[in-house]
Amino acid sequence: IFEKINLPQCELVILSACRTGLTGLSKGVDEYIGLGSGFLYAGSLHVINSLWSVGEFSTAILMIRFYQLMFDKNNPVSIHLALQKAQNWMKRVTKKDIIDWLTTLPFKDKKTLQDMIIYLRLNYNENPPFKHPKYWAAFCSLGKVESTNS
Repeated sequence: IFEKINLPQCELVILSACRTGLTGLSKGVDEYIGLGSGFLYAGSLHVINSLWSVGEFSTAILMIRFYQLMFDKNNPVSIHLALQKAQNWMKRVTKKDIIDWLTTLPFKDKKTLQDMIIYLRLNYNENPPFKHPKYWAAFCSLGKVESTNS
């Protein structure tokens, strides 16, 4: 990334896979570097990454909500604030609220929607299902802080 990628027009990189925000020492380098800092160095203004292993389903729900908040034409918010709002939503949203919300999304096929609802019902016994920080707190936002009216 440091040698080959140049992203001067990139506003946001999302590394939603497991542990993409971890850093470590490399031979010959006397500071911590990581995947996120590589994308910032390459020119991206913002990077969202994770600090530990994250579940696919809860990450998908979080990221869909994040994008929905970030691109809300009626109430635009910064990248940092959209992530924070999505995480706060994850803490308290109930199964019923998630199902109701999922039905408002523009899925191309209804089978995907039905599969998500079944998966939620079968695999998450608590309500709210994502209140534990393991589902949402791994994600952090790096980069330029924008001013916002929100």
